[in-house]
Amino acid sequence: ACYNSSSFAVNLAKTYGTRLHIAHLSTARELELLPVNANAFHDGTFPRITGEAVLAHLLFTNNDYATRKALIKCNPSIKAATDREALRQALRKGLITCIGTDHAPHQLSDKQGGCTKAASGMPMLQFSLVSMLRLVDEGVLTVGQMVWLMSHNPARLFSVKDRGFLRPGYKADITIVKRGALWTLKENLIQSKCGWSPLTGELFRWRVITTICNGHTVFDEGKMDDDYRGEAVEFEH
Repeated sequence: ACYNSSSFAVNLAKTYGTRLHIAHLSTARELELLPVNANAFHDGTFPRITGEAVLAHLLFTNNDYATRKALIKCNPSIKAATDREALRQALRKGLITCIGTDHAPHQLSDKQGGCTKAASGMPMLQFSLVSMLRLVDEGVLTVGQMVWLMSHNPARLFSVKDRGFLRPGYKADITIVKRGALWTLKENLIQSKCGWSPLTGELFRWRVITTICNGHTVFDEGKMDDDYRGEAVEFEH
């Protein structure tokens, strides 16, 4: 179903010369539909057809359903280990243009009832960066490639104004991280109001020390500024 829907959209885009971005790629076969992006990690133009992978399909496989059950239910569904490996390789090859979180902070009660009743999606925003840095440590991609896929390319792809780069005049959206001893993700570290994460119990070596949004420090050494509110994202015309 995933391949059929993606290939249908690609064929329409090719027929009518339409710009197309495919979100939530989850299978190895879908990657055959994407052109290699020679400018994936450099300033330049994008091909007319681009694609995105989200954290769920880069981190989990269908073997994880045995322990995490409906907590990792999402649309499209998490696939086999071979699909996950293909997606990871596509990050380096320039087939995938950006990484998304598909952040869906359902209440834990909404994730109960098995595959037919549980809501689809999971909260993935807070620990997305440390998860990708773990893949960097595993040799899946470089730190530089990760920055392009999670920051530079999304800003360029969607023409986000004055964000996505450390440049004079741009919004100061900065995350400061530190590599150190292993730590375990526990529920008391979760900032999302839903209070749970499918990554609870996972080990990480990187920590987010400080988060700056629009030049305002919103998180520093475990302390959150709950009074600050962000700014609307603007787009280039």
